[in-house]
Amino acid sequence: MTAKKLPREDQPLIDQLAVWGLSRAEAEVYVYLLQKTGESGGSKIAVGTGLHRQYVYIALEKLINAGLVETVTFGKHSKYKARSPLEIEKITRKKSIVANDLVHELNKISAIHNDQDFEVLQGAKQIQQYEMDYAYESVEGEEEFILGGHSKGFADLMGDQLTEYLTEKNGKGIKVLYLGSGNERDFYKTSIGLFPNQEYRFMSNLPQGVTHMVVRKDTVLFFSFLTPPLVYVIKSKTVAENYKQFFMMLWDMAK
Repeated sequence: MTAKKLPREDQPLIDQLAVWGLSRAEAEVYVYLLQKTGESGGSKIAVGTGLHRQYVYIALEKLINAGLVETVTFGKHSKYKARSPLEIEKITRKKSIVANDLVHELNKISAIHNDQDFEVLQGAKQIQQYEMDYAYESVEGEEEFILGGHSKGFADLMGDQLTEYLTEKNGKGIKVLYLGSGNERDFYKTSIGLFPNQEYRFMSNLPQGVTHMVVRKDTVLFFSFLTPPLVYVIKSKTVAENYKQFFMMLWDMAK
């Protein structure tokens, strides 16, 4: 492989793609093709990236198999063009689904049993990705229970993805019970509680703060909408069931 000096502005993208899972050669070829409006042949890519042609074609084959590059045939010759970066998000979601299924199957044979697990999500992007993965990976008919206090904070955090997120959950029939502060009533009804899968109640004496608690099948999430936003995730079926009972007590009181 010959030495190459990448444009300085490309280096962070190369590094991020390498962390995501591409080899550096694959990342360099993909970034190069993304910046081209038309198709490029292997020799041209080699010149543009400074990579040996052998490494270029190895990288192209893997990028094509991954769905990040497509081949365009011109007679007996082939040229290549990058597919949209949105494909990376689709691939990541597929990997996440496969990983969750694999963990579920491995837990069946594992001699290591954890009654609970814990993780922290930090920053809007990480939290958005977690929530979008939840929406797409959830089984139809699941339930979630939200003890709110800052629905606007959640809407702001999800940003442009909020509508897609809510639509996906509604399409899967995920039942959502939302219990919020009386001060949230108007905002929630007009921005989040728009779909028939949502049921909501409000308590005038429930404090309006900067947090949410969300209870799902085997997970409890505590959202903090301060800067940076954080989510504390407790993975435990027992803990989730206990918090569900606490939520339902408040839900009945809100009648």
